[in-house]
Amino acid sequence: MKAAILLEKNKPLYVGDVNLPKKLSFGQVKIKLLTSGLCGAQLQEIAGLKNNEKFMPHLIGHEGCGMVEAVGESVSKVKKGDKVVMHWRKGSGIEADFAKYQWNDKEISGGKITTLAEEVVVSENRITPVPKDIDDEFCSLLGCGLSTGFSVVNKDANVKFGESVLILGCGGVGLSCIQAAKLSLAGPVVGVDINEAKKMMVENLGADFYSPVNIEKLIESKAKFDCIIDTTGVLSLVSRLIPALSNQGRCILVSQPKAGSQLTINDPIAFFSNNGQTIRTTQAGNFDPDIDIPRYIKLYKNEKINIKSLVTDRYDIYNINEAVSKLKTGESGRIIINF
Repeated sequence: MKAAILLEKNKPLYVGDVNLPKKLSFGQVKIKLLTSGLCGAQLQEIAGLKNNEKFMPHLIGHEGCGMVEAVGESVSKVKKGDKVVMHWRKGSGIEADFAKYQWNDKEISGGKITTLAEEVVVSENRITPVPKDIDDEFCSLLGCGLSTGFSVVNKDANVKFGESVLILGCGGVGLSCIQAAKLSLAGPVVGVDINEAKKMMVENLGADFYSPVNIEKLIESKAKFDCIIDTTGVLSLVSRLIPALSNQGRCILVSQPKAGSQLTINDPIAFFSNNGQTIRTTQAGNFDPDIDIPRYIKLYKNEKINIKSLVTDRYDIYNINEAVSKLKTGESGRIIINF
């Protein structure tokens, strides 16, 4: 089967033939991919920023949708023929050993989950069964991007009716945050992105848009936000906007910043307001696959989620490096790899 392999950091992915394990181990599940999302986390992996350089070469990808082809010993969550969402967050089920693949006489791994390959072997607790009639691309988004954005807004930020929300970075996760904030009846909702191409995407979701070129106008307006959500990892930008927090303002840091970068609070006494201001980090908004995926599917069935505003580009596995290059431009929402 064909798979995208990360051979060296800061190098193009190699697409080649990889052999799956001949036998499934305890708690493992074999899956045939239908679709996979491409996430900013893959750019960090390619750059070796996730402490993964010592494990290269390895397979890559962490959100997808596929069909179960076989199950290993003691797997009870799914059966052959089931459709599943593939996610990096742990769900219920067995935490299986890493799958071992064969490539050019080498044994390589893909961790507990990998999605940028035609077929994969994953841990039972990294998949959740879903109805077969649910859109494949939507299922991929449930693996990370959409579920992270919705969970950050709903759980970490606990956005309430009428609260104001500022979202920094309007990629797949940022656009999902905007959509979740609008579903929560927040207002105003404002998206900030360095790329002017995001303006239409943000406005199509009913939010206002600012680029760094005109962000001074936002700062000078002295507008206050009950919640600031950062999906960029650019702490210099976050530092400039911290003063825009309301007295009960919450700042949620979603993306990991570069090592050594600093967050500056120029007026820390403001954090001791009557209600208290907070800054916190999050791991995918505490997304719980077993509980949250069924909730988001209900929203999708009721036409409350618009994936047309989230998915902007589609590629196949043979053009994975073109997809990675597109992701680097910052012009895209979520990029989908179709199999």
